[in-house]
Amino acid sequence: MSQLPKSKSGQLADLLRERLASGVWGGKLPSERLLAGEFLVSRTTLRQALVTLTKEKRIEAATTTRGARRIKTKATEPTQVRCGQVCLLTPTLQGSPLLIEQLGFMREMLGRADLAVNVEEGAALSERQDPSSILRRITARHPKSVWVLHKMPLSVQRWFEASGLPSVVFGSVFPGVSLPGVDVDFRAAAHHAAGICLARGCKKITLLVHRTALAGDTRTVDAITEELARRGAPPPRIMRYDFNRMRLIDGLDREIAAKPNACDALIIASHHHLLTALSHLLRRGVRIPEDLSLVYLSNDPSVERLSPLPFRYDPGPGLIRRLVLAIKSLAEGGTPKSCLLIPRHLEGESLKPPGPAGLKKNQKA
Repeated sequence: MSQLPKSKSGQLADLLRERLASGVWGGKLPSERLLAGEFLVSRTTLRQALVTLTKEKRIEAATTTRGARRIKTKATEPTQVRCGQVCLLTPTLQGSPLLIEQLGFMREMLGRADLAVNVEEGAALSERQDPSSILRRITARHPKSVWVLHKMPLSVQRWFEASGLPSVVFGSVFPGVSLPGVDVDFRAAAHHAAGICLARGCKKITLLVHRTALAGDTRTVDAITEELARRGAPPPRIMRYDFNRMRLIDGLDREIAAKPNACDALIIASHHHLLTALSHLLRRGVRIPEDLSLVYLSNDPSVERLSPLPFRYDPGPGLIRRLVLAIKSLAEGGTPKSCLLIPRHLEGESLKPPGPAGLKKNQKA
């Protein structure tokens, strides 16, 4: 079907939009008399075009019949802050007390800026090589939103990068992706974790990470492998599991409980894995830390109630504050920079205490 020709007022509105974009008129439109003369149209046609631009919020309505219409600049146009939309895209909230707590802090801080936070759970995104159809449906439900990508695979990060939607990665950004990210410095934590395990006499280290490749997990694997190689220790064994509890339990039975001499330290990246691994290994009679040392590369309030208390790494409240600043910047049309926070380690009861043998080995290393 052919497109219908525009009316005179529609054609004039197009011309006025171009003139507004050029910035030649400054802060106010010329008078109606001057505009009608310049474009050779009647006042009626001109006013119809001006009504269109007013509805589009490009200009302000005149307060009097002779009053000049003010041009809305970028600084005064409605922004995404006024729209008040943020959407957190995560695989699942189930069994994620840390994320739920962080979400509460986000809603509290962003609410002060009139930004409402929604959540979309997309567990299926981790299984799709091409997630575009799912992402189009999800983003259509939340127009004019700032997107916060949490534990999303490379394909999802690339889709948002190509879409041009305002997005920030709450976690590590994959190499080659230009999105801003806010995350813990997992390389620094992993290097420290590997070093302290070696210093406590542990040399057979197993690392438990997500089955779906995440940028933070990749950096963790690389950092621990590098640290062990630098200290002359064997490379780590890598266990990769998703959120399925029974699969992880089967893996723990095969790789650790049934092979007591194959591993003397377990480093865990995910909260889901920590809760299952610690409780199940204790159930199987594995003593922690006497038989197996355990290190957790994050922290949250629920961990403080575990026994034995894990040796862990705490990013502190600064992580969410930095994320909120990045979201506000995107909502206002800005371009935030990526940020990595070095966590502090917190002593626990799950790591072998330093002894004379461990100290001697550490001094030699």
